[in-house]
Amino acid sequence: MYDPHIVLAAIDAHWLGVLAFCGLAMVFNYIWFALAAIRGFRDKVYPVPLFSTLFWLCGDGTGVLSHHLYFIVYHHWYLELFWGALIFTVSFELLYIYMTLKFGRRELAPGMSQAGFVLTLVGGAAIFVSTWIYMRTFLHDDLNITYFNLANMAGPIAYAGVLARRRSIAGTSSWVWVFYTLMLASWYYAQASFFGPEFRTPTMLAFFAVNIGSAAALAVYVRAQERAQTAVPEAMAVASAAT
Repeated sequence: MYDPHIVLAAIDAHWLGVLAFCGLAMVFNYIWFALAAIRGFRDKVYPVPLFSTLFWLCGDGTGVLSHHLYFIVYHHWYLELFWGALIFTVSFELLYIYMTLKFGRRELAPGMSQAGFVLTLVGGAAIFVSTWIYMRTFLHDDLNITYFNLANMAGPIAYAGVLARRRSIAGTSSWVWVFYTLMLASWYYAQASFFGPEFRTPTMLAFFAVNIGSAAALAVYVRAQERAQTAVPEAMAVASAAT
């Protein structure tokens, strides 16, 4: 576990690098959020796994509700800027909840009525929130750094399951995962370079590498699927022209 005051002092000592790389991470985050939403509406599927959406909404929502902690208790510019960024993040996550309610029943529970599906998701969300509140008592994560790292790791793992179940790349694109990977690289570089020695231990560096590698692997896989989809119509057009 880290000491919040020591980490914030390290952030102050490297404020320019923190602003640059954490700012880049947030820009890349919003880009892939927007691309995923556009793709989901186009393909009429939910673009983010429900587990990830609920996990992120719990964690980011906790950050938004921590206004007093960020602005009064710590009163630090890094936390105050992050609080503002989380407003937009939570807005996207609420959009993903809406998309799951709109498109998800057909894929997740085709034999259930829409009302039953909504009630099931509400019940699941209540269980998720209560579990998150319980977990928070053990994390000692005032700056939300540990949460962000776990949330980032959950994204590629959960989406690999979606790809396996759908057997298609509906709702995503290689660019989504390129920007996800860039988000991770920027955020983890900031931690390892500017947040203090506890964020550049061999264990932490290995965690960063595995997370970045898993997101990059998804970008490569999805890109290969996109090329395969493009190749089929082209091959059919060539065959049709030959006849």
